Amino acid sequence: MKKIIVLIAALGLSISIYANDNTGCGLGSIIMRDQSTTALQVMAVSSNVTGSQTFGITTGTSNCSKPNNFVSNEKLIRFVSENMDELAMDISLGKGETLSTVAKLMNVENTPEFSTKLQANFSNIYTSENVTSATVIDSIAKYM
Repeated sequence: MKKIIVLIAALGLSISIYANDNTGCGLGSIIMRDQSTTALQVMAVSSNVTGSQTFGITTGTSNCSKPNNFVSNEKLIRFVSENMDELAMDISLGKGETLSTVAKLMNVENTPEFSTKLQANFSNIYTSENVTSATVIDSIAKYM
């Protein structure tokens, strides 16, 4: 059983040119190399639904790329959602308790440098009055 798992993992790492924009990554992109027809693409997507695509995205295997943006921390998401105005004020000042908390939740090692980067890019983070907390988090993650 271990040999099969190792073989599947090695295959997933070695075959990265077959992913299709329509079907994405995952086991289906490995098994269904020829995705030239709708039927073959549907079969590839069906294979991805087994959970292999989620695993591939999480680990960066099975023709999947691990996302660069930081969005998986539920405490961070909740905190930013509940403190959008305070966080905007702190980022504009380049310091503050709310900004320090965000840095801690994002495991930032150099908080002063991080705060300075965010302050310098305030208008890229808070792009409008209606900006969402998810967009703010994604924007902040670019400056980590």
